[in-house]
Parts: sequence; C-alpha cells; structure tokens
Amino acid sequence: MNITEFISNYKNHPVLFVGTGLSLRYLTNSYTWDGLLAEISRELKGTEEFYLDLKAKCTEGRNVNYAKIGQLLEDEFNNSLIADRSGEFKEINDMFYENMSRNIKLSRFKIYVAKKTKKLNFRQSMDAELQEFRKTRKNIGSIITTNYDTLIEEIFAFNPLIGNEILLSNPYGSVYKIHGCCNVPERVIISTKDYENFEEKYHLIRA
Repeated sequence: MNITEFISNYKNHPVLFVGTGLSLRYLTNSYTWDGLLAEISRELKGTEEFYLDLKAKCTEGRNVNYAKIGQLLEDEFNNSLIADRSGEFKEINDMFYENMSRNIKLSRFKIYVAKKTKKLNFRQSMDAELQEFRKTRKNIGSIITTNYDTLIEEIFAFNPLIGNEILLSNPYGSVYKIHGCCNVPERVIISTKDYENFEEKYHLIRA
C-alpha cells in the first residue's frame, strides 16, 4: 500500500504531525536539533570541541538538554559577532543592524538559524516518492510541525501559522509551526528562554 492509498482510507481528514525526519528524508540540507547546533558551533569556533564542551555541561546521565545548549550557544554566538563586526558573519551583523535601525530587535543567532534552514535543496533520488506524497494533499486536514523550514508549504501549498495566529485561523489547509519558522526569525524556538516563554504565553497551543 502506498501513502496515497493509506491516507485516502480515512473517512475524515486527518491532522498529521511532522518532525525532522520528513525534512531529512527529502532535503540534503536538513538537520536534527543536535546536528544544527553542532554545525553552527563548528562554523563559529572552527572545531567541534567547543560544542562537545557545551554538550558535557548540558548532559545528565544519558539525557542531553538541547534547549540549554541552544541558550549557551546563542549567547556565545551573539557575543562573538558583537566583538567581530566585519568578520565571517558580517552578513548576519548587517541584517541585525538593519532591523535595529527600524526598532526590530532580532537575535543574531536566530537570524543565522533561519538562514541555514530557509533554502530547500531537494534530493533528486526522492523525486518520484515526493510526487506521490504531494497527491495526498486533498486528503489531509492540516499539519502540525516543529520544523523551521518551509518544506510542507512547498509540497502542499498549506498556509503557515505561527504563534497566536494558530488560535485565529481556519485549520483546514494549514501548517501549524509550533516552534517557529525560518521566515520569521524572532519566533524561532530553540533555547531555554524560548521554551520558558512558550510555556508562559501559549497555554492553549500546548494543550
């Protein structure tokens, strides 16, 4: 049974939950949470050892607190770019200052996370399967995802909803981006502070 047959067997329109696995399957430039943080750390420091030190600080037994790593890495990334205005990440600083000139405060780290997850590089070997997946659109009510990328919007042309937009929307044909979106860097949820803010502000969304 292929995916189109499986989805069409439902008499109602199911809501799908989509995680990183889907992006990893169809894109060459997708990351796990660990992988994204590790790569940004390597690009910032030129070695994997800084990330491994962060990981050691944020590991209890076999449990790794990636939100805490995200917080520590965000702080280090932002401070490093402040100290090196025109270095390797000059473009990110340019974007930061351009936004601040319009009284829009963004984290340099989140600007970079958005930049790294914005472009969609599809795996050519998956073209046939992707075409089959597209056919399921008419049988899907909506999609919930923690992914930052725009893969779902590209595949299904669903309407992206972020933050409080979720509560004021028509659910059919929408993708609920509960951890934010690369097109809206300020709403990316990746660090301890972000999760604390999410817990405090979005009780209905969590429910």
